[in-house]
Amino acid sequence: MISSSNGLHRLRLYYWKEVSMRERAFLLAVLFAFGLGCTHAQELSEPEKNFEYLWKTFDRNYAIFGPKKVDWKALYRVYRPKVKPQTTDDELFEIMSSMLGHLNDNHVRLTSEKPFRVFFAGILNELMREKNFKSANEARQFLNKRPVPEKYIKSELMERMNGVFAFGWVDEGIGYFHFKGFGNIPESTAVIDEILRTFQDAKGIIVDVRKNSGGDDRVGKLIADRFADQKRLYMITYTRNGPNYDDFTPPKYWYVEPDGPQRFTKPVVLLTNRLSISAAENFALAMRVLPHVTVVGDLTSGVFADVYGDTLPNGWGFGVSYKLFVDYSGFCWEGIGVPPDLRIINTDDDIQQEKDRVLEFAIEFLNSGPLALQEEPGSLKNIRESLAKSLRVDIAENGIGAAVAGFHQAKSRGPETYYVDAEEMDALGDDLFGEGKSEEALAVFKLNAEEHPDLWWVYQKLGKIYAALGMIQSSSENYGEARRRNPKSYPWEKEADYAIQLEQTLFTEGSAALKDMFERLRNAHPDFAQYAERILNNIGYELLGMKKNEDAIAVFRINVEAFPESWNVYDSLGEAYMINGDRELAIENYEKSIGLNPDNTNGKNMLQKLREK
Repeated sequence: MISSSNGLHRLRLYYWKEVSMRERAFLLAVLFAFGLGCTHAQELSEPEKNFEYLWKTFDRNYAIFGPKKVDWKALYRVYRPKVKPQTTDDELFEIMSSMLGHLNDNHVRLTSEKPFRVFFAGILNELMREKNFKSANEARQFLNKRPVPEKYIKSELMERMNGVFAFGWVDEGIGYFHFKGFGNIPESTAVIDEILRTFQDAKGIIVDVRKNSGGDDRVGKLIADRFADQKRLYMITYTRNGPNYDDFTPPKYWYVEPDGPQRFTKPVVLLTNRLSISAAENFALAMRVLPHVTVVGDLTSGVFADVYGDTLPNGWGFGVSYKLFVDYSGFCWEGIGVPPDLRIINTDDDIQQEKDRVLEFAIEFLNSGPLALQEEPGSLKNIRESLAKSLRVDIAENGIGAAVAGFHQAKSRGPETYYVDAEEMDALGDDLFGEGKSEEALAVFKLNAEEHPDLWWVYQKLGKIYAALGMIQSSSENYGEARRRNPKSYPWEKEADYAIQLEQTLFTEGSAALKDMFERLRNAHPDFAQYAERILNNIGYELLGMKKNEDAIAVFRINVEAFPESWNVYDSLGEAYMINGDRELAIENYEKSIGLNPDNTNGKNMLQKLREK
């Protein structure tokens, strides 16, 4: 079972999506450790091996040493001698925490399950200690409680997306909405448009991202777009992609720009505090460049960049910030937080008495009369055209040939006038392929490789589409190029290397050869087992998306043979048989899946539909 909408399943973006969901929660980081392990040299003792793995992972992948002015190698010289063969687990956890604490980064955390321990390298660690939570459940209750007592809502409090959004009127002519996180683009789009319809006649709106634990930055942009007066640059992001601390991918530009069926450009107050985390802070960067928005409250948490999870050889989980986020001027607010325009905080006594002085001030502020615009002229500089977005429009209106010509003509105007985002190009190619426009998709993927020749995954994508078009030699060449360029530095890059080998074998030699390659990888690489089931599952669904049902069934059968205790492999095989019209075999495999996992709701639903036929 997998949620995939087209044949060219984006393994890389699948991981980035997961990363952005991990970053949503301080709470999730408390509750869960990450599950990607690795092995290291056996000549070191266990404590030394774990320390080395942690330090080297950060040395290779952490993206913010430069802006934070952290001498990571000097910290190695300070903390490595403290770790000895006889170092206890408690001592090792303390040593690692002390070293990571110098990063002042809430996304950097260290967790162990037995015993339960969690350390954050930023202000969240201090906040946790201040609250003195007795359990993870107590922390959950604290975070899930909205910052605004309901007594301030003068109308019915409306909730959407299972309580993620809540909105209502807090005074005559003043609307208010709070949201806990940034997730599910289609649902969030519908909700924000409903909120703006509700408040269309308001004289002002209060937007509250206190106790917002983050999520998908794209949701933050689409909400901010509903308040935009014009296109403005608010953020630039980079991904660490090399051994040097300043090795980064080309910049990705984030613009807030008018969008949606309805916009609100009258006075807005944005409420923030130290529990406005990650994507909530990037949302604050977007809102604060709008002249009619005033930020009120406290600094945000001070943690912006995307994070991924890894696991030490001893099973302890940790998070690594692998991207660099800066505002439109190039300033990095990591470890600081977005400052409010007007600082006001609720005291512990206020909270105990359910008094929200921050909200009360925001209401008084909006009622005080006309507010002066706070111009941000710097956000109007460096406005560039997204050639991926323009290419999408041109293909639809003029065809691929004219669109590619227009792409190159736009580039001739100078590099300061445009940008080409690799992810946008990739998404465009996937969409075209999903619509059955293979030649157009190939042209887009080739443009992406020309623009980003150092990104290994663009060659993997070319390998897939050449295979789909039956161009086996070109497919093999691009898969080879993807493997050569893949540094295998991040966990998903290590997994992708195995996936590339299996895909290349399947698409160039067939499913029988795939089984042999699978066995060779399993016998030669001990860490392959942790990725294998997911890789084969993804490949199987890619084949279903390509309408190669028999090949998909063959791949899913390999997965069943390799992982007979996994309920998910039978679920996937059952789905493939169902799509192929093999009703009895579909029922048989769904039954096996449910037998292994009685909570498999998807399997039960599919089984019911099959039996009703």
